[in-house]
Amino acid sequence: MSAFMEQFAVRTTIGISELTIVLPTFNEVENIEPILQRIKAALGGMAWEVVFVDDDSQDGTASAVIQAARKYPNIRMIRRIGRPGLSSAVVEGALSSMAPFIAVMDSDMQHDETLLPEMLKELKSGGYDLVVGTRYTDGGSVLGWSKKRELISRIATRTAQVLAGIEMSDPMSGFFMITREAFEGVVRQLSGQGFKILLDIVASAKPPLRLKGKHPPKAAGTLALNSAR
Repeated sequence: MSAFMEQFAVRTTIGISELTIVLPTFNEVENIEPILQRIKAALGGMAWEVVFVDDDSQDGTASAVIQAARKYPNIRMIRRIGRPGLSSAVVEGALSSMAPFIAVMDSDMQHDETLLPEMLKELKSGGYDLVVGTRYTDGGSVLGWSKKRELISRIATRTAQVLAGIEMSDPMSGFFMITREAFEGVVRQLSGQGFKILLDIVASAKPPLRLKGKHPPKAAGTLALNSAR
């Protein structure tokens, strides 16, 4: 374990969360309580927190988070007005945390929160800096997607791979977990623009992240791990 990670290991023994889950939100009022229930069920007694980063939702999302905080004392919220953007929301949420591990998920419950413990286990082993939930099966398809949607996604993914010069099966994924050390090492090189924060992280990291891919089983509603280190 590096000296950087050792200081965070000490902090987790004095009440600081081991894992921060950053959830960017925009008009997600109906999903706040359900996603918290799912995360709690997946992580059990683990020391975790959720940071909602809300881009001035007009549907009552912020009020729903405040209401949920009465039941979940380990949730926080950053409210942003006049500066929307998914990538910058993720960066702000991660920087607000002191946890040694940071996960990023969509708030629409399209990502499989049951993978979080396995992702964390991979990072805690010390062998990886980044673990990504990939949408692609071993055969290259995406579960539940039409052929047209798969084609568009595949073209976008391949374009990103070529332009960024990386070999990664799903650089467009919005579901990943990263060590604090790796995030702090790359955050000042990030553009903070757009919505493909994972691609920005992987393309900006120096030295390049080492990759390892794992694909989802062919069953509905699953994701697999695509690890980078």
